Amino acid sequence: MNKSGNTPLIKNDELAQKFGFAILIKDESKNPFRTFKDRRSEVIIKKGRDEQVDTLVLITSGNAGYSLGRFSQGTNIRIVNIVDKKLKKSIKDKLKKYGEIIEINLSEKILKPEEVILLARQNDEEVIWDVTNGFHEGYEKIVEEVKEANPNFIILPVGSGEAFVGFYKGIEKFKLKTKLIGVGVKDKWQSFADKLHTPWTPYKSKIQSILKEGHKIIKLEEEEIKEAYKQYKDKFNIEPSSSVVFGMLPKLKFKKEDKIILINSGKGIL
Repeated sequence: MNKSGNTPLIKNDELAQKFGFAILIKDESKNPFRTFKDRRSEVIIKKGRDEQVDTLVLITSGNAGYSLGRFSQGTNIRIVNIVDKKLKKSIKDKLKKYGEIIEINLSEKILKPEEVILLARQNDEEVIWDVTNGFHEGYEKIVEEVKEANPNFIILPVGSGEAFVGFYKGIEKFKLKTKLIGVGVKDKWQSFADKLHTPWTPYKSKIQSILKEGHKIIKLEEEEIKEAYKQYKDKFNIEPSSSVVFGMLPKLKFKKEDKIILINSGKGIL
């Protein structure tokens, strides 16, 4: 059975010399399917099996759906991926290998959880969960794995905010003084960092309360994202959506003694 987690935490001297503070990279591309989404997938499948769920449905741009489909292998759980009609054919084809897809013009409509379930439902008896959001605990384990490093800051990509909330919960749980810096995108629909599109999130209120405690979310311009991906794609296993943490580095000022952990969320099925 596939197992996520225990990914390497690597000191990067090149970046440290360039920016003037200690930088470690938590390399989530080393998960079974090359993304930190594997952590939530493992949690979802375990809960789904325990509660004898028939179908799991989610809105995805690729990584979460593919990861969930792969983790579902060997179970009787049906996976349904709701995707945008404009999603690349190559990604749709990969999703079809491990689940079903339903194509919607997502730029024209924000689907409510009940609508997501209705799209996937086959019969009235079917036990079906919308797992687009709601599994932030899958990311708490990352904080547990880096807590001994005692970082001053953790920088991570932010889409819906599920991972951001999960990291915050982990910091609370392990009583760290670490501050989070989330990196998002300004363009909700057409961003080069396509996995970070978020026209709606159930975490909006929770994120606002987290920000009041001194944590931050900073959104990058498209040119900043493209430049970061161009500069670092041959050095790390990243996609545009994971490159944003590297694109944030020039914009931040830290003390020389600060210890920074970058979360490389992975390359997924790019």
